[in-house]
This record gives sequence, structure tokens and C-alpha cells, in this order.
Amino acid sequence: MPDTFQEKTEQPTEKRLQDARKKGQVAQSPELASCFVIIFMTVFLYYAMSRGFDKMFSVYSHYIRGANAEITVSSVQGILSFAVSQWLLMVVPVFALLVALGLFSGFIQTGFMWSVEAMTPKLEMLDPFKGIKRLFSQRSFFEMLKSVIKIGILVYFVHSLIVKELPVILSLGGQETVTIIGFVGKAAFGLTMKLGAAFLFLAGLDYARQRWQQRKDLMMTRQEIREEYKEREGSPLVKSRIRSIQRDMARRRMIEDVKKADFVLANPTTLAIAVMYVAKQMPAPRIVAKGGGFVAEKIKEAARAAGVTIIENKPIARALFYAVKVGDYIPEKFYVIVAELLAQVYKERNRVAL
Repeated sequence: MPDTFQEKTEQPTEKRLQDARKKGQVAQSPELASCFVIIFMTVFLYYAMSRGFDKMFSVYSHYIRGANAEITVSSVQGILSFAVSQWLLMVVPVFALLVALGLFSGFIQTGFMWSVEAMTPKLEMLDPFKGIKRLFSQRSFFEMLKSVIKIGILVYFVHSLIVKELPVILSLGGQETVTIIGFVGKAAFGLTMKLGAAFLFLAGLDYARQRWQQRKDLMMTRQEIREEYKEREGSPLVKSRIRSIQRDMARRRMIEDVKKADFVLANPTTLAIAVMYVAKQMPAPRIVAKGGGFVAEKIKEAARAAGVTIIENKPIARALFYAVKVGDYIPEKFYVIVAELLAQVYKERNRVAL
């Protein structure tokens, strides 16, 4: 069945999630950043307000003192530099807090992420038809719904505040300015904190919905799962061919090692084991090659060509073949019999040498 007609019933794989992340396709609610800004900036400004007023008053006083003095280039420069420095002391902390809150809100949602592809301009974004389609998309509907809910929450909290504090509001007409400012500040602080908490709850719901939507959009068909597996693990035919080549290379190396063997122990028809021992260099004789059938014949052919002794002993050949791997030393239980075979081989070599 063509892939386009298959249902996306499989959960996205780790590779698909990582690819989406590289493209900047992650679940992220911009509402969370605005909520942090509302809550933390409200607290910051509320407790820093008195200091801010002191800064503004000092700037104003310095300006008045400078205005009453003789106006010169240096006096004007002094007033401007003092005003700029005080303005920076008030603005820079606020700006730094805004940047930190934006970075923090993004980090807790997506972790550290850097996607060049997400920042690359896309020409399709300029397509008016796609713009109209996005305007009437499900995402736009949810954004409009969130805005309506926010406005409703704002109206509810403002109405509740006015109803609750109406007697105090009506009595402010005859109060001092400091009292009025204090009441307005406390009321604004309480209202903003309630709005921040409510919006934070909405942001959490929005983030959960976006995570669900992202997982749904990244769902895969079974065919896509199979294609990804092939891409990651390689085609079974290619892997089989690679394993075949590796076996051939290992077999050729093993046949070459037969030339170094002291003797080849053979089952007359099916098995061959090549044994090598170098006194004072090896703790025990070692199996350098073994095989059955076709490989056994190749081992014996290589032994004959190199002048290596071939000993036929069916019981010992079978026992060694199944007990020892190529490259391993023989177990202790075979020491005596193999020593006898080595002695026989060395004796025959000395006889031939004589």
C-alpha cells in the first residue's frame, strides 16, 4: 500500500524527534514567557519603586541645581552625563531581568537549543494563500480562544477589585496624594499578581496541548518506521554482503596462519585444526586455524603447500574442534596428548633434517 494512504499509528522515534528539534519544531508556549514577565516584573517594580522615585528625585534636583548655576558647556555636559548614568541604573536592571526571564522560560520548555534552520528565512511565509490558510487554521482558533479567555479573566478580576474596594475608592477624594498612590500601588500589585497566576495556569494548559499536538503531528506510519530502520541500520542485503566479505577476509587470514603452525590435526574427512607452539613465548599451544568441510580442505591444502605436518586423529580432532576457539590456547586437559603430538612432529623434523 502506498505510504500516503497509510495511517500514522506509530509513536515518533527518537530520531524523528531529534530531526524535528534540529528544525526548531518543539513544543513551546509563548504565554509562559509573558507570565514570568508579569509576575516577576510586578514583584521587582513593587519593591524597587521607592528606590526608583529616589533616583528620579535626585536627577530632578541635580537638574534644578544646574539650571540655577551659570550655564556653560561643562555644566550642561555634567547634567547630561549624570542624568544618563542615573537613567541607566534604573533601566538596565529591568532590561536584564526581561532578557533573563525570556531565556529562562525558553530553557525550561525546550532546554538548550540552537537551530539555524529555524532562523533561516522561508519564502513560503510570504505566500498570501498560505497566510490566509494559517489565519483560519486550528492554531489561529486556539490563539483567538486564549485571547478571549484572557480578556474575560481581566474583566472579572477588575470588576471584583472595584466591587470589593468601592468604599475605599469613593473615600480617596479627600485623602493625601501619598495615601492615594499607596492604595493604587497595592491594588495594582494584587490585581497583577492574580492575573499572572491565572495566565500562568493557562500557559501550562497551552504548553501541554502543544506537546500533545507536536507528538500527534510527528506520528509515523509503519512504512516510515521501516524506512528509518533501513536508513539507520542499513539494507539487510548490504549488511549480509558486508558480513560475507568479513568472513572471507577472516578465513584468508586464518589460512595464512596455517603456514606458521607446527602441525594440523585432522579428522580424515571433515575437520582440520592447526596448532602452533613457540617455547618460552607461549604458555601453551594455540589454535591458529580450524574449520570443517570446504574450510578443512583449504587448511590441509595450505599445510601441504607450506610443509606443515598433518596428523590424522579423529577423537582428538573432534574434541579440540568443539572445545577451543581460533586464537585460544588449548585447555589443560589436552596438554599431555598435544605434547605427545608435538614431540612426534619434532622427532620427524629432526629425522628429515638428518
